[in-house]
Amino acid sequence: MKIKIKSIKRTRQSQISVLCKRVLENMENNPYFPTLPPEYDELKKAVPEYDTSLANAIGRDKFKVSIKDDQKANALRLLIALADYVTLIAKGDKTILLSSGFDVNGTIVTETPELAIEKLVVELGEHGEATTRITKATAAIAFVHEYAMEAPNANTTWVSEGTSENHYKFAGLSSDKRYWFRVVAIGKNGQRIYSAVVSKVIQ
Repeated sequence: MKIKIKSIKRTRQSQISVLCKRVLENMENNPYFPTLPPEYDELKKAVPEYDTSLANAIGRDKFKVSIKDDQKANALRLLIALADYVTLIAKGDKTILLSSGFDVNGTIVTETPELAIEKLVVELGEHGEATTRITKATAAIAFVHEYAMEAPNANTTWVSEGTSENHYKFAGLSSDKRYWFRVVAIGKNGQRIYSAVVSKVIQ
């Protein structure tokens, strides 16, 4: 049987981000691939955008699901281009194919649970306090709880607190001011997804 990369188009949605990160990591500084194609850098940029779109689409909002589908199609397009490049270089050599991070026929793929956030709740406490809490997170091993003092945009500065807990109490916030909160869930392979942003006026 000829050794070749498994079909990218059949990759489950829950595995696309994992495969992207594995390929990016394995192909970087890989002596078999001294000159990487432009799709490599494009995929580096596309992966966090895809992770964010997955998190935003959890609520099944049609607009956000459409964005997720577009990001998924883009990630698959870039993966396929990289797979074609690897195939061209490897010329059927199994070792070279496997060194790229892609799965090849005849290998067993271990299913990894999909990283997911169900819902972010922000609870107000005493004056200047707010607690961020994720009601349910799948396959997360750590969290980054964040707040901003302005409506989120491309240049927003977030104040971040990392923890292994799905909740965190912020103190010392300004009373009667509006804050924007979000939580980043981190998986065991380094993948990240963001919760929806929740806004609250602090007591």
